[in-house]
Amino acid sequence: MKNVICYIFIFCVCIYCTPKKNVSFQKDVSYKSIIENEKLNILYRGIRNHLTIHVPKADSIRVKGVGVFKEGENKYYITPSTGTSLEITIISFLKGKVRTEKREFRILNIGSPFASINNKTGKIILTKEELATSKIEYYIPQFVIDLGKVQKFRYQINDEEPAINYGNKFNDSVKEKIYRMKSGDIMIINLNFNLELETVDLKKVKQLEVHIE
Repeated sequence: MKNVICYIFIFCVCIYCTPKKNVSFQKDVSYKSIIENEKLNILYRGIRNHLTIHVPKADSIRVKGVGVFKEGENKYYITPSTGTSLEITIISFLKGKVRTEKREFRILNIGSPFASINNKTGKIILTKEELATSKIEYYIPQFVIDLGKVQKFRYQINDEEPAINYGNKFNDSVKEKIYRMKSGDIMIINLNFNLELETVDLKKVKQLEVHIE
């Protein structure tokens, strides 16, 4: 009996000490579609909203919806017109199987564009130093698409003749004029004549009025 117990003990020790193979179970990659869109679930009315849509492991996909156009592999754009929401259907073909998925986007109107300094618009008060070192930008409230860099703008100091400054910052010549301004003087900054933005009507850009502190 002692011999049997001894054999059983030795057998258990051998099993315990035998190197074990690591076994891992890798979960399959999700087949849910991936939509790369900086605006998340928002589309802007009247302009092209660019999207990258792909489904992992899919042999091919097809995207359907009102105003949806394909412009390249996995590249689409949507130009919504009416309504407050838009639904697209993503059809993916996976190893002979067809999967259908629906995604919904909110549609927002584009507000009026402004000339701005640090997202400040309309009538603002700045010191001469703040104005001279400022950067002129486009600004549309609640609009998350990059509006691009201002290439030039028109400025007017008090009743002087308007002049053009190239770039989005004041050149040295204009800075000299700014430093000669007095408290209460006004500079009008106008972007209406720019044509950089194809997606926004820049003819309606509202001017910026800067009062010197």
